[in-house]
Amino acid sequence: MKRLTILAAVAILATSCAAPAATSTPAPEPTHATVTAEPTPTPVVLGHGTYEWENATGAKGEMTLPGAADPEVERLRALVKGPAVNYVSVKVDNRAGSELVNMYGVSIFTPEGEELQYKNADEYINSIRPDDAPSEVYNQFIDLGNKHMAGAKPGAVKTFVLTGPALPKEFARVTVYPTGGYDPVDALPAS
Repeated sequence: MKRLTILAAVAILATSCAAPAATSTPAPEPTHATVTAEPTPTPVVLGHGTYEWENATGAKGEMTLPGAADPEVERLRALVKGPAVNYVSVKVDNRAGSELVNMYGVSIFTPEGEELQYKNADEYINSIRPDDAPSEVYNQFIDLGNKHMAGAKPGAVKTFVLTGPALPKEFARVTVYPTGGYDPVDALPAS
């Protein structure tokens, strides 16, 4: 009898702990969030023309892409039959600036992301300078390299010549390094 009582008690407990009876209200269906894709940004396409920039120290610049060939650099290049080079000229106005501007370089990025570098012409001049040339020829390279290496001091205005590869007709970004290989600024089409 005890056994029957215990079984009855267990049966009562089991039924009272069972899941609630089904109701006539259906369970809510799971919701699916609709994900909308962000629109793909239209790539910026820039081209040949005049570009401007200003850095944090107050220097301003204007450059023409592509630039005209520098006659002094071309004379030395012809003298040693050096490889052809392309030019970017940058006019720096450092009258409101507080630091020397040496126009280390300009990077131009293609729409595909390739970086084209244009460096101060002194690097190109030094790369074609013949080490075994007579001193009068050798010194022409040194003098022109030094001329291009000189920076624009605060208060000065100077035009820099940079050299590099052929400039594509279209590009996506122009970045200028006015004070060395750091602190770059973007150049934008002149308005």
